[in-house]
Amino acid sequence: VHGFSDVLLPIAPFTETPGTFVNAEGRLQGFHAVVKPQGETRPAWKVLRVLANLLGLPGFAFESTAEVLATVGDKGTVPANALSNATSAKAVAASGAGAAPVVASIYQLDSIVRRAPSLQLTADARNSAQAAPARAEE
Repeated sequence: VHGFSDVLLPIAPFTETPGTFVNAEGRLQGFHAVVKPQGETRPAWKVLRVLANLLGLPGFAFESTAEVLATVGDKGTVPANALSNATSAKAVAASGAGAAPVVASIYQLDSIVRRAPSLQLTADARNSAQAAPARAEE
């Protein structure tokens, strides 16, 4: 990961933090953490709050998940117009030719798979680890 990442945010995967998500129907669904977060990882909302505060962005002054959830309301659903990905932001063209896309295996990239010793012992994971240096050199 360090070979092709400029920034690594210490965000714990969803399996390590309790939370709520909005499903495709706009309904809120909650889940519990199943294991403790590793190392210094934190829930995504906390990491994004700190990043937004450092960048001086408004609207991220949350102290708890209850405050985050309160922005949605207590009806258990999110209005359809709030689910849109439409934006008024202007697109910024990338400068230069750009880097080649990163090609890596799920055994290297997925945070849950990376932390599962049983999955890392499979033949596919071993083959992925052996092929990784060759891909980085291409």
